[in-house]
Amino acid sequence: MADGFYLLNFTVSGVKCIKEEVRLDFYKKTVDKNFDPEKYRVKAVYGENGSGKSALITAVKIFQDLVMSTNYLMELQTQGFLDEIINKETHMFRFACEFLAGLDTEQTVFQYSFCLGKNKNDLYEIQHEMLKVKNGNYANNKYRTLFECKEGELIYISCNDQAKEVIEKATMNLLSMHPFIHSYIINVEKIVVPGEDFSDQDFFFYILLSCLMLLFIRVYIPTEDQHELYFLQRQLKEEDIGYKELMDKFFAHEDRWSVYSSVNQKYVSKTKYEEYKTKVDHLAQFIKIFKPNLVSIDIDAKENGDQYVCDLNLNYGGYVINKEFESTGIKKLIRLFDCFASASLGGIVFVDEMDANLNDVYLCRLVEYFMYYGKGQLCFTTHNLDPMSVLKENRNSIDFLSSDNHLVPWTSRGNASPENCYKNGMIEDSPFNIDATDFVGIFGE
Repeated sequence: MADGFYLLNFTVSGVKCIKEEVRLDFYKKTVDKNFDPEKYRVKAVYGENGSGKSALITAVKIFQDLVMSTNYLMELQTQGFLDEIINKETHMFRFACEFLAGLDTEQTVFQYSFCLGKNKNDLYEIQHEMLKVKNGNYANNKYRTLFECKEGELIYISCNDQAKEVIEKATMNLLSMHPFIHSYIINVEKIVVPGEDFSDQDFFFYILLSCLMLLFIRVYIPTEDQHELYFLQRQLKEEDIGYKELMDKFFAHEDRWSVYSSVNQKYVSKTKYEEYKTKVDHLAQFIKIFKPNLVSIDIDAKENGDQYVCDLNLNYGGYVINKEFESTGIKKLIRLFDCFASASLGGIVFVDEMDANLNDVYLCRLVEYFMYYGKGQLCFTTHNLDPMSVLKENRNSIDFLSSDNHLVPWTSRGNASPENCYKNGMIEDSPFNIDATDFVGIFGE
């Protein structure tokens, strides 16, 4: 495995219709020294309408926003969103994941978990948070706890006493509404002081890896725009926090980090404008595959202080169309381009309803590309059965989610195909028992 991150699994409960725990695995159960993700880079999640497919993607988005946004739980808009999105019976949202971090030849496995529940003021807060780590990826290695927070208190931390005292002071009264990982990073200049040796380098290193993993994640949900994801990168690069050789190693390859810039962003820093133009050129090459008569994608850039306000126009030679007035399918491809670029270069990407507005042939060819050439991970929900014929050759790449939140991975069944088994109700807990006659009389005829 090259330097980077791989999401091994995540577990979620208490979001939308998902009441009980659902676990999505991206790799086989045993993670050993021969770890090889090449056959495990793409996963499609199928299920009936209302089974909870979108809830899984939403859970990842909450995880990312909680840790990366400065005041996520402090915002009234967030609290209103969580009131709507967290399961109405449990009023408790739990998320846990395992991920592998590779750097040079070293591989480290992490387990991170948190729980959101309501406090006495009827606001959602962090009731529990924990990070564990194990060095190496051997089956007999056991996790050890790095930190644990409960009801706003730091109850355990794995570092020397002097560092512990500084960290406790820096995170005091923050941990019910701000994750420890985020609180640590925004206060890192108080905790990791250049020239002083009381800071625990291993602890800092592990928290840093956990933060960087979040920068590798991109989530596409059709009903919302992608949030800005540059905070941690900017914070880590600009702070004078010592361990320069360590930081240089992580940020040595700017092309890896350019994955997280976006052709869909409207406001572009003048210092990043050339990089943005390159991205748009790549977008034009991508769209030209589907629209061969496309000449270029032109940027309408207006100055606004130290930024440009950018709009994209598709130039077809004889006429020009603003991207917002393009066909629904082309607009979908433009919006997904950032996700595809990320998954191609090493990102961890989640796309809800990837098949919506996309031609079946295009969808299958894109899935094939990420199976054979992508360097990252792509997980998507879909109702389109065509990708099954591609993905069945891969491992752990098709999951079925039932209406009672039971997840069934596809396993080979002789000559039976996953699409036929699914359509004919032969997948456990996923019956298709609707008949045409069931609609008679429904429409007032």
